[in-house]
Amino acid sequence: MARRHLEVLGTAPSPRDDAPLRIIAELAQRAERHGVNGLLAFYNHKNLDPWAVAGAIMQHTKALSPLTALQPYSMPPFTAAKLIHAMTRLYGRRIDINLITGAANEELGQLGDTLDHDQRYERAIEYAKVLRALLAVDEPLNHEGKFYSYRGLWTHSWLPPEERPRVFVAGSSPASRRAAEEVGDIAITHPEPVDQFARTFLDGARTVRTGIRIGLIARDTDEQAWQVAHERYQSDRRTRLKTAMRRKSDSDWSRRMATLSADVHDDVYWTGAYQADKGSMPLLVGSHGRVADYLDRYLALGVDTVLLGDLPTEEDFRHAGAVLSDVRKRVSV
Repeated sequence: MARRHLEVLGTAPSPRDDAPLRIIAELAQRAERHGVNGLLAFYNHKNLDPWAVAGAIMQHTKALSPLTALQPYSMPPFTAAKLIHAMTRLYGRRIDINLITGAANEELGQLGDTLDHDQRYERAIEYAKVLRALLAVDEPLNHEGKFYSYRGLWTHSWLPPEERPRVFVAGSSPASRRAAEEVGDIAITHPEPVDQFARTFLDGARTVRTGIRIGLIARDTDEQAWQVAHERYQSDRRTRLKTAMRRKSDSDWSRRMATLSADVHDDVYWTGAYQADKGSMPLLVGSHGRVADYLDRYLALGVDTVLLGDLPTEEDFRHAGAVLSDVRKRVSV
């Protein structure tokens, strides 16, 4: 498969501290200095609203594009279209969408959302089609579907093609991959160890780009990186039990991550953050060169988008930057 440029996105914090705006602004500015292309703003019931976080990102940076998590049950597609249109016009840059369907059963239950896993992706497909129509056509919309019905809906939210959001579709199940093929620009998932990932998620023909969400803990030596990793992510009996329970999760990628052992795979791939209940993504841990070599193996499979997990400090950004600089030199443009 032809290899493209490498696009790197980070993850915005959703702080519960006394100065959340300052924290978000500082990390966004740091990400922009280090050449990150955008920042994911999470959606769940505990975090700050992702649209407010996206606004803070755009207010405090010059070119960074938010990747805003959009859960169809959280707002109708015409509200999302108005928000996207308004923010694009206000800040003069594109805002991308991470289309999600929900992996937390307790949050789905709170809202009485009784759709099963595959039905939620079916709704997401229709949602994305309506949203795109509202952004692409400056005239009333008539739509009659399974989940949404509109008569002469005119939101005045048209955007030129270059300003319309790209749609990232999150997930790893067959239903998520079908949704990505039908309405997505980029399919994003938490990868398994690279050889296993090639046999599962990348096991068929694809027409959309592929992205992975990972964490990087890189230092000058393997020993230094693993010291940081073990200090930062420590599991206990409670987190181990929680991980075991996730093996029966409705979410395909939660089951995949829970099924992988806490052992190190390929000397670099580790599920320590997941096992410690401090993140859902796997970690690549090691020296700059070792992590770059392993990340490059994913890119060789056709992955061209990397969504990085938490990089809490300037030091973390600096070491991740060393890895990414190495990898970018190997990627054909």
